[in-house]
Amino acid sequence: MAKLLYGDYIVGMMSDEFINETLTLSIRAAGAAGKSLIVALDYSDDELHITSKEDGSLVSDADYASDKIITKILSPLGIPILSEEAIIPSFEDRKDWPYYFLIDPLDGSESFLKNRSGFTVNIALCDSTGPIIGVVADPLSNLIYAGAMGKGFSIYQLDGTSIKTIHSNTIKKPYRLVTSCDEQGELEDLLPPGIHTTDVIASPVSGALKFCKIALGEAEIHSRTGTYMEWDCAAGDAILRSIGLEVYDRHTHRRLKYNSRDLKVHGLYTSKVL
Repeated sequence: MAKLLYGDYIVGMMSDEFINETLTLSIRAAGAAGKSLIVALDYSDDELHITSKEDGSLVSDADYASDKIITKILSPLGIPILSEEAIIPSFEDRKDWPYYFLIDPLDGSESFLKNRSGFTVNIALCDSTGPIIGVVADPLSNLIYAGAMGKGFSIYQLDGTSIKTIHSNTIKKPYRLVTSCDEQGELEDLLPPGIHTTDVIASPVSGALKFCKIALGEAEIHSRTGTYMEWDCAAGDAILRSIGLEVYDRHTHRRLKYNSRDLKVHGLYTSKVL
């Protein structure tokens, strides 16, 4: 595979070679990282060296190992990488990047450490418009969800084998709203404009899998009132963009912006019934 350098391409003028190679390597990286997490599930807490970050969230050797695997596979592309488990360049250094990866090597560390479903590997390629390629690996299900602008949405096994699936496009009331497991907002606070509480049934879903359920046709609305990080939602955002859906800032009602100074998202929503 030829080495592809992002500096050779102009934002908005991406070649098929660029998209295909980046998507292929992102799927490979997510699969390899997902496999490493499956192996690490058998480790004891002492072996994982679990610690707390400044914000109180948990991190372990499994997070760092996943990050190392992803970085090794994606680095030959020559595209800058923003990862939750790495040093973040200053805003001044990164604000004019034409392309960059947003990575969460282990989204849902608490679920992982409790050996329950809901943890994922999130990889997104972004340009100035936001995420344009998104890959979400669900290791416990042996599945990878992937989407790219102009390429649509696909599903793979962790080894990269493509899976043929039928995605439901049926939309009817009551609409299925997926929320975060730790969502604190009231139902009326979660609803996109024009949707009423009697129109929906809500259920909690962990991590980036909420976006995947919408892509699969297993939910119609996702909304979040709380603040979290860009790498938590960028891959899912890209997957939805690949099927023509946008993710909006819940305050401005405009599509999410990325590569902000603090890399935080202050609430969002997306809906198939807008």
